[in-house]
Amino acid sequence: MSLAAAPYIAAPSATGVEAQVVLAGPGARAIAFVLDFLIRGCLALAWLLLAAWLILGNLDFTIPEDHETLWYLAGVIPSMAIYFLYHLVLEPLMDGRTPGKRMTGLRVLTSDGVVPGTGALLTRNVFRIVDSLPALYVVGLLFIMFGRRHARPGDLAAGTVVAVERAAFLEKLASGTAAAEKIRASRRMRERAQALHPRGSDVDDALAVVDDYRNLARELGTARARATTPASPELEHLEAAYAELHGNVQRPPRRFWLILWSVFRDQVPAAMYAIRWHLLAVTLLFVISAVAGFTLIYNYPDLIAMSASPQLIATVERGELWTDSMLNVIPSAVHSVNILTNNIVVSVFAFCSGIIFGLGTFYIVGLNGFSLGAIFALTAQHGLAGRLFDFVVAHGCVELSCICISGAAGSYLGEALIRPGAHTRGEAFRLATREGIRILVAVTLLLLICGFIEGYVSPDQEIPRWARVTIGVGYWIFMILMLRGYVFGRSRGGVPVPA
Repeated sequence: MSLAAAPYIAAPSATGVEAQVVLAGPGARAIAFVLDFLIRGCLALAWLLLAAWLILGNLDFTIPEDHETLWYLAGVIPSMAIYFLYHLVLEPLMDGRTPGKRMTGLRVLTSDGVVPGTGALLTRNVFRIVDSLPALYVVGLLFIMFGRRHARPGDLAAGTVVAVERAAFLEKLASGTAAAEKIRASRRMRERAQALHPRGSDVDDALAVVDDYRNLARELGTARARATTPASPELEHLEAAYAELHGNVQRPPRRFWLILWSVFRDQVPAAMYAIRWHLLAVTLLFVISAVAGFTLIYNYPDLIAMSASPQLIATVERGELWTDSMLNVIPSAVHSVNILTNNIVVSVFAFCSGIIFGLGTFYIVGLNGFSLGAIFALTAQHGLAGRLFDFVVAHGCVELSCICISGAAGSYLGEALIRPGAHTRGEAFRLATREGIRILVAVTLLLLICGFIEGYVSPDQEIPRWARVTIGVGYWIFMILMLRGYVFGRSRGGVPVPA
């Protein structure tokens, strides 16, 4: 496809010559996705087979009892991580690419034509939950097919596009033509730019690339003025080479640890300040739902079937808690990982469902509150509420708070779509998502420890109530200090307000 026929965005440049970034269409993106799907599926299966051979001594997945925990932690979990974290990990590591994108010549860029930061790449992948609904990426595919920039909701949230890297392909097509010498010269410019280390390079090398950038901009400007047709091979290659060089030159330096420290010290507190009223509203919704669930089930016990499984109801009616034999049935390490995964998925859903103008967030928060109240009502009717409190208090203070915080970020996202204010709806959506992702990162770290507590502390009946309360309240205070930025040495200049 020629540049004239392909959709593109014009990225502003310091040279005054805009870089034209060609956007990938539905076909190219679908091919890249299928390739990545096959790669991650094969890698996950290969790890599973290797683990079965090394740990179980067989490939028919017959699991001896003494190897169950090891098999789960060293076999199943890494295999699932390879499959589900494939895009989330590789895109930041490969500068906006994955193996499938590299093979099809695609790359994730910002609308300015540069590689996005880690936060933007995480954002577009977190929203795969929305893109994949209801199945087979129907939502994402529809957005890509009919959107002006072929952007799925994750791209809209992150402010990214998927661009075509065309320079290398055009170089192969132009070999042996009259423009081959000029193309080889521009290729040497691209190679010098690619050799620059993103964490710092020699000053002379950097200045040489900047000179190349200016020279190529001048050459491209002249070629555009003289071109009789926008589809000439020489002009197309200059456009492609300049766009790639533009991305390398304009890319900001990588200071990962400094940025991460700033996120927790300044940006997370600022984001929490921005959603303070949403957090109050969501917390009230959760409390009211829990009270409603308790009152309804306590007065009409037969309705408990709406919130609990028949097995759980039968266990409580026998005067037992379903948590009593948990450590005997499931090893603590396995239980911790299961809980951690579930809690993170609930928090991500509570945030991402805010894209439905906040309605999905309110449903998830209200449902969780109602279910908690209903379960406490069921146990109270059989004299087990105190024991359930003992189980919940150590991890529940922070875990339930994290659900409310994620819900508040989701409602903030929903309000940005309903009332964008001075921004366009797309800009308001991106700004709200940026604040929400920062909060979601902090929530995920907090839930890591919650999973450990719920796997090792909460089911252990030998731990007294006072110790459980101390752990729960102490960790909750730590959460407050962390979200306020004090754990990471926040300055005393007050709460920063996001722009």
